[in-house]
Amino acid sequence: MMDIRLKNRPIEISKSDIKSLPEEEKIIVCARCLFPVTDPSKQMAVKGSFSHIFANPHGHVFEIGCFSDADGCISASPKSDEFSWFLGFEWQIGICKNCAGHLGWIFTSRDERFYGLILEKIIFP
Repeated sequence: MMDIRLKNRPIEISKSDIKSLPEEEKIIVCARCLFPVTDPSKQMAVKGSFSHIFANPHGHVFEIGCFSDADGCISASPKSDEFSWFLGFEWQIGICKNCAGHLGWIFTSRDERFYGLILEKIIFP
């Protein structure tokens, strides 16, 4: 497991600082405010793939990446099973813990939970 020491540092982290971190400290941050959201080791495959492209009922298209955990993403809505992109999962809107920007969705089933983060809303190291 990674030791992410940046969580205790000030939020003002430049993109170049993130990219120059030692491998064991690399983090994924919110593209809007650079707040730590998760780390690359939390990437996971759901239905055989890390990334998925979906459209919501309003026609907005999202490319999401799946993560087992994302401490910097919190729920901002009640759970819903309407129009769920993953059969058997309810979803909640997920926002940045720091700036409240929409980061994606938190998907939960009876036995599982994962985060579907919008790839254009996060910055990889």
